[in-house]
Amino acid sequence: MPVSIFNFGIKKMKWKAKVLAYATIVFNFLLIISYLAFLSDPAKNTWIALTGLLYPSILFLNLVLFLIWFFKKNIYFLPTLIIIILGMYHHSRFIQLNPKISSNISYKDKLKVMSFNVRLFDLYNWKKNEEIKSKIIALIKDQKPDIVCLQEYFYDNNKKFVTRENILEELSFKYYHESFSSESNKNSMFGLATFSKYPIINKEKIEFKDEKSNHCMWSDIVFKKDTLRVFNAHLGSIRFNYSDYKIIGGKGRPIRSNQKKPKQNIINKLKIGFKNRSIQLKKLIPFIKDSPFKEIICCDLNDTPISYAYNSFNRLYVDAFTKSGFGIGGTYIGKIPFLRIDYIWHDKTLESFNFQTHQESLSDHKAISAEFIF
Repeated sequence: MPVSIFNFGIKKMKWKAKVLAYATIVFNFLLIISYLAFLSDPAKNTWIALTGLLYPSILFLNLVLFLIWFFKKNIYFLPTLIIIILGMYHHSRFIQLNPKISSNISYKDKLKVMSFNVRLFDLYNWKKNEEIKSKIIALIKDQKPDIVCLQEYFYDNNKKFVTRENILEELSFKYYHESFSSESNKNSMFGLATFSKYPIINKEKIEFKDEKSNHCMWSDIVFKKDTLRVFNAHLGSIRFNYSDYKIIGGKGRPIRSNQKKPKQNIINKLKIGFKNRSIQLKKLIPFIKDSPFKEIICCDLNDTPISYAYNSFNRLYVDAFTKSGFGIGGTYIGKIPFLRIDYIWHDKTLESFNFQTHQESLSDHKAISAEFIF
């Protein structure tokens, strides 16, 4: 299709074309800045980190602008196309086209790991929480993981809302490791849980200074002749409330009455989340690197694959999605499209395949899983 090369001078354009041209320049610039987010420590510059979080939306808008200029047969499509192509390495962290390997293929030593932020099993949805909890357990049962790591896990000591017992009974897990945050009380326990069909021989909690909600834990799990150290982490929560979720979408849980939070706008909450993740990673990464065993890391990172936080893990470990995922890897369910904030990383000596992002909408996150060959 022949392309008419028009004058690049914006002054000669009609006002609608001028608006479009200025929008193109702005979003081209934002896309370039977002490419740099993985190099910029949010503790030093949170604005670059923000472009990284918004990268999927910024990329989408650039694609729209590219198509508009292209069909207008205007050369303005070219710089947008070049900038998009320059970011192919980043795009591949959101979209993969790896072929699926049949799970029916027999491997002598095969292990399936699942990770899922279950949003307290929808505890505060009083009319439907039992139904959602049952569906979450049914999803896990259908996928048949050998190990499942749950974030935003809930346990009720009063047994009014039973979780652990249901999981152990219905899913045939023999071993479990729970770790609760300091904001829990003696009856309502909030935190992390790892359930395993194989023995857990050692375990530990990793806490972060001045942080009540987020923490990490590891479980040493004996599988065949190997011992794996499985990390279960929930980092840098942004603590949106209902009014925030009305803007960004998602299925946020309410802030409990005993949690007094200062009034902050969404941008400030995001900036605090970026800085907290940076601080948490500086403590967590050395723990993981010191592991005497091969590592599998299941993490609700609350950040995208173009972020400094993601890069802190990815330069050391393999992202199972980029190794064997297929399609768009978005895990957050909300108005911002394609947000991928949940991950399974693993030791470079492990071989992973059949990464899946499960599409069931049972939380504000999607479950993810990967299989490993030993």
